[in-house]
Amino acid sequence: MEIGLMAIVLILGVVAAAVAVSLVTLGRRRGEQKPPPSLHSPADTEQEVLRLLQQGKTIHAIKIVRERSRLGLKEAKDLVEDVAAGRGRLTDHPAFAGMRPSLPRRGTGDLAGRVRNLVAEGHRQQAIYLVRGETGMAEDEAERFITSLTT
Repeated sequence: MEIGLMAIVLILGVVAAAVAVSLVTLGRRRGEQKPPPSLHSPADTEQEVLRLLQQGKTIHAIKIVRERSRLGLKEAKDLVEDVAAGRGRLTDHPAFAGMRPSLPRRGTGDLAGRVRNLVAEGHRQQAIYLVRGETGMAEDEAERFITSLTT
């Protein structure tokens, strides 16, 4: 009788441990956020992307760009394709603006002033990239932010 009771207690302990591990894992998944942008410089990122493209690893290049710039999948893919086709440089893309302290600033030094200037010059998409790059906002959040500044 004691062996049966011990077996039941042991089984209940194992089940309780499994449930606890599952809850902790589930909690981590729900609370997952995008990691902050990488501390790699835009030039380092561009070199790595070019190396990956030369190796035919376009998907890996897109992944690196997404991780280090917080661009969405389509935007990162378009950027990598432009770089691969020689239509632009990764280091010139506005998504990397927050990573370059030497980036020339127009008008006021604050983000709102720079966004207003870009929109006034007809560069709304660049303003979106700038806001996303410096704040980590999603595209729709950045668009709402820009609309609130310019209306």
